[in-house]
Amino acid sequence: MAKGVLEKAQKAAEKSGGRLCSQLLAMGACDEAVLARVLAEKHGVPGVDLSRSVIPLEVTDRVPRPVAEADGILPLSLEGDRLHVALAAPRDSDRILAEVRFVTGLEVSPYIAVQGSLARTIKATYAAREKGESVWRGAAAGPGPGHMAVVLPEGVEAEGAEVVEAEEIEEVLEVGDGDVEAVAEAEPVPQEGDEIVIAVGGEDDEVVHTVSHAPGPRRVLVVDDEPEIRMLVERTLAARGFSVDVATDGEQAYAKISAAPPDLVLLDAMLPKMHGFEVCRKVRSDPRTRAVPIIIMTAVYRGWRFAQDARETYGAEDYIEKPFHLDDLLRRVEAVLESTASRAQKGASADPQLKKGKELLLAGQIDGAIAAFEEAIRIDPFSADAHHHLAKALKAQGDHFRAMTAFERAVELRQGFFQALRSLAALYTEKGFRRKAAETLERALAAAPDSATREAIKADLLKIL
Repeated sequence: MAKGVLEKAQKAAEKSGGRLCSQLLAMGACDEAVLARVLAEKHGVPGVDLSRSVIPLEVTDRVPRPVAEADGILPLSLEGDRLHVALAAPRDSDRILAEVRFVTGLEVSPYIAVQGSLARTIKATYAAREKGESVWRGAAAGPGPGHMAVVLPEGVEAEGAEVVEAEEIEEVLEVGDGDVEAVAEAEPVPQEGDEIVIAVGGEDDEVVHTVSHAPGPRRVLVVDDEPEIRMLVERTLAARGFSVDVATDGEQAYAKISAAPPDLVLLDAMLPKMHGFEVCRKVRSDPRTRAVPIIIMTAVYRGWRFAQDARETYGAEDYIEKPFHLDDLLRRVEAVLESTASRAQKGASADPQLKKGKELLLAGQIDGAIAAFEEAIRIDPFSADAHHHLAKALKAQGDHFRAMTAFERAVELRQGFFQALRSLAALYTEKGFRRKAAETLERALAAAPDSATREAIKADLLKIL
């Protein structure tokens, strides 16, 4: 590529406030696959050449068109029970990905795309869906079923997706780091408004410990950063004979739950220092506090999808939207306490299915092992060990994206789960998610059992970086 072309594209991008790669594509100076490879190298995320991709349009139903256009996100496929999406700057899109994951209930895999091509494709795919079409094909896509034209960083080979070979990479990479793509500043996570009205009206198996309390008033921890709400809820519960403690932020709440598990937690979603959903996840991932019932309160996350995800993914027993009636809150508190009173005694054990799955996996009976591990997870959805072994079985079967999801769940549920972290990092590397692989290896480094293992992880990190 001539130096003059790059300079011309840079000046045009600066004048229009656009991005260099988009300008190069618009000028016809570079193939989209070349630019996608450049961006993949820069961001440590697989790239996607949208001009050669074929997208099954039913996947666009997962993300509403206004959201896709506003956030610059394009659903690509549902391979491996994961939602694969294209973004223009995935390094700074954690908020968007977290929201999509929350709303859809699916793990999300990001792929970087050239911004100009992405914007056009978003409009084209949603317009085609509205016309009743079932598939969208890029201008350079060949015949055949839907596929992502994945462009991986150098040295990584893809499986299960069309790989487009890129040329002239070195020439384009001569452009400075800050010139390849201007990174949009991520919007802050919205906070709850000040005006909230409360209407007063009528590898190692896990060892799970049970939680017991001395006889006396049932203990409820009320967690909310709004003093008026805390005071009203505290007084209402105390009048009903509950022993009430309060916390004003997520870190304080988690510390209190860990030190002395209460009978129930009323947990606001939007909290300072640690998000309410993160508190809920940490409580559920710790065997000492796993049985503590939680009711999520929120004025921001509304609708059945959020309620469903709060229950299924984060393990909340109930979900109540603000503003709420205090008598309705009391009714829900009593109902949750009643339904969970004998949880520790009546819960079935996942151990037999877990043991069966390990034996089948060892014997090479992969399908039977997967079925056993899935049954173990059905019995105990918060068993990191069950998710870890399911991931190993899925990987042995070749279902790599579902294996990735299971590994992610295992390390989410058990902090410092070294074996799962190493396996997940290897899978990220294999699939071209270099940045995620590096982040996971850094976590594995902190959890490494000895100095020799730490040195091996450092060597793996150097290869990636």
